[in-house]
Amino acid sequence: MFSVLLIAVAWAWATASPELLSQDDECAADSECSLNAIQRRALSRHSASEADGEPTVVPMNAADIFDDFADEEDTEDDDDHGNDEVAKPEQKAAPKEKDDEETAAFTLPKNPPSPKLRTFESVNPIVVRGNFLYDSVTGERFFAKGVAYNPRNERYDHSFGPSVKVKGWKDTCVPGSAKTLGYTADTQTDSLEEFWNADLEAIANMGANTVRLYNVDPAQDHTKFMKKAESLGLYVIVPLNGKDWGYLPAFPSPDCYTQTIEGYGHVGTNALSFAKQVVKQFSEFSNTLLFTIANEVPQNDKNGWAAFPCVKALTRDIHQYQKNCSNSMRRIPLIYSDVDMGPPDRVEVAEYLTCALESEDDAVDVYGLNVYSWCDEKYPGDGKDDNFKYSPYYEIHKDFKNFAAPLLFTELGCNLGGFKSKCPYKGGRTWPEIKHLTGEDMGEVVSGAVAFQWSMDKEEYGLSLSPHFLAGQKELYLLDNYYALQKVFNKYNASSKWNSAGAPDCKFLPTQVAAMTDAHKPSTCPSKQVFEHIQKRHGVDSISDWNSLPPSANAPLSDVHGQAECPAKELSTAVKSNNC
Repeated sequence: MFSVLLIAVAWAWATASPELLSQDDECAADSECSLNAIQRRALSRHSASEADGEPTVVPMNAADIFDDFADEEDTEDDDDHGNDEVAKPEQKAAPKEKDDEETAAFTLPKNPPSPKLRTFESVNPIVVRGNFLYDSVTGERFFAKGVAYNPRNERYDHSFGPSVKVKGWKDTCVPGSAKTLGYTADTQTDSLEEFWNADLEAIANMGANTVRLYNVDPAQDHTKFMKKAESLGLYVIVPLNGKDWGYLPAFPSPDCYTQTIEGYGHVGTNALSFAKQVVKQFSEFSNTLLFTIANEVPQNDKNGWAAFPCVKALTRDIHQYQKNCSNSMRRIPLIYSDVDMGPPDRVEVAEYLTCALESEDDAVDVYGLNVYSWCDEKYPGDGKDDNFKYSPYYEIHKDFKNFAAPLLFTELGCNLGGFKSKCPYKGGRTWPEIKHLTGEDMGEVVSGAVAFQWSMDKEEYGLSLSPHFLAGQKELYLLDNYYALQKVFNKYNASSKWNSAGAPDCKFLPTQVAAMTDAHKPSTCPSKQVFEHIQKRHGVDSISDWNSLPPSANAPLSDVHGQAECPAKELSTAVKSNNC
């Protein structure tokens, strides 16, 4: 009864508070974003099961649960995207229009010729050593220059970007005929090669070495995508959560890992099963950079502030899974990403998720911040035209200067202030922060910068226009802020003074090569007083004990169509040596 009440309260609260999702840069208040799907759908299924006498079902694999939800009528979403099979992107019917060429109000300037693509036979796995990332073979420090990749193949709408206001701007853009993909669609599958191939080539030509994904379906094959990315020198950050199934709900711990929900099943079992399937598939690729254990949990519901022990529980269970399969599975680092919540929460949450509470297994290997605060070209002060101490990143640097784990800006790129741009999106962001992230101001603290985001959509953060976004625009179109990012990605690099002379073994630390300005000390778990104060300040319904983790979930992969628990192919001795 408590679980049903909890679901109902969480669902009603989330429905009544759409401003929460509007703060979520991944969701953007999209009606198709299903980060609160467990609450919504569980309530719907509970009502139906009470009427029909339907028994509780505990589904065990992604395909089955997606198919189960696909049979429901989702009254909360304006767009019913649940009637297709798993990972088959929904094709929304666009309103009938005249031919694109006839309805185009203007012609976009042609993109300049692209440089010749660099290609690679293979790339070396990346490992964590101290607070940096390293090439596991050459010993060179790795700095992720990336882009958030979650293309929806959207077409322009006159309602786009309500928060981006430009004085004197007149909307002369005409929507194209693109057929939008559902928010939860996995657009990286082998069957959609024609869709992502040009994107990856343009991303590589931008000077990027990393793409961050948001939706993957472990029941689908991604070999072509990963091999194409590798051939372009691109590493991939892969999510371990689904949006409709297999993610951590924003319930106070331990319920976020122990609850059994009618019509959905055991949340911990489903989260772990989904994550293990993704880990097993993507661990075979040397260009899998990181696994995202979860993203912006508190942004879905205020009770997410009480759910962090469940993030550590899933981290523990995945680390233990990696250990159990260490003969045939590379230990790819785990990262948690959250919004830049400001002081003091951002560093206290980071310290908690990277500290060893019960064991080192429950600590994430890398921490990510989604940061959108650098909104002007320069921050003058003290007689200087541009003074980092007056920038919004200075306080972040102070908070993390002693941080012992690698820190990545897993989303960045303000589109307000001095970087506003409206359709057809001339000018816009110039990315001055990249110089500071790679250089002496933050280069000792930060190990990556991921620009948000690749494709233009309603939030107006895009670096590109998908084909048929605008009338008359039939091919991928690269925007001014793409070329601005290309310029700084190619100009600025992290310092090489901490490079290892050869392959960095498990005991290697950057300070063995060169001194650092600040000591990077292992994270200390916050006190009871600290974590209770955080939760009270954010108004959670029930304060959880961050010092107590939920028990391990039981999710053997043999329950997923009888598949083997670990990959079959044994790792090389060299790769095994980095499983530490």
